[in-house]
Amino acid sequence: MAFAVVLGLLSGGFGEEGSAIWALAWGKVTLIDLYVGIVFFGLWVSVRESRPPVVGIWWIALIVLGNLAAALYLVLVSFRSSTLHEVLTGERSRPLGTGVPEPGGHVHDR
Repeated sequence: MAFAVVLGLLSGGFGEEGSAIWALAWGKVTLIDLYVGIVFFGLWVSVRESRPPVVGIWWIALIVLGNLAAALYLVLVSFRSSTLHEVLTGERSRPLGTGVPEPGGHVHDR
């Protein structure tokens, strides 16, 4: 994907060819789909990550590399996480049974 982006930038004018793509009905659908995906994935990264510089780097990577950056982020997060909850939220979850339920359903640590 990175190679394709670089090749596209070197061989064609982004403004001219982008206008040609936008003029096509399926070009609009494709670009809208791409950018909506980037926004939703970027928002998830923004919620999941606690450090603003990291969030900014991933936003830039998403805008420049698109789905390649999204796939890379998901692979890295998956290797660093031990549960699906941690992959999705970035929070380490407590093992089941580590809290004591109180009346009313609240759980407090022992």
